[in-house]
Amino acid sequence: MKLTRNLGLGLLGVAIAITPMTLLAPSASAAAPMDSIVSLTLPELKDAGFPRQPNTTAWGKGTAEVEPNKASTSEPITITGTAPKFVEPGTILTMERFLPTNRKGTGTFQVLEITATVRPDRSFTMIANLGRVGRWGYRVGYQTEGDSPEFVGFQFQARTTS
Repeated sequence: MKLTRNLGLGLLGVAIAITPMTLLAPSASAAAPMDSIVSLTLPELKDAGFPRQPNTTAWGKGTAEVEPNKASTSEPITITGTAPKFVEPGTILTMERFLPTNRKGTGTFQVLEITATVRPDRSFTMIANLGRVGRWGYRVGYQTEGDSPEFVGFQFQARTTS
């Protein structure tokens, strides 16, 4: 009985000692990337390649339209258009959010779990709840395969309110 009690107290002591480390580690590492993200203004996003209306220059002769450009976190935006002829029907288009790390337009892209499939007539429709309050740059397209993969798509900016 005494051995069981001592063993139980020993395990409890180890659990108490380890718990603060496991609780602190995830929150510290999760907060670090968020600290370096800056919010850009409409002109700064435009200078970084994210205009209010979709920039389809790298999208070939494809089209894109975003309605509305401003929505609440509970209201979806709809992205419609046609893919250029070089994009095969069945291609999965993905949406990514630009997370700037400075006011000069440097940053990374956050892959969102929002997709659309290019139909046989090359049209597509994407419905997206953006979920993150603020004005952000987005891109929609696909990653090419091969030795030097490139993102082929279009960019735009949208504003999300609470």
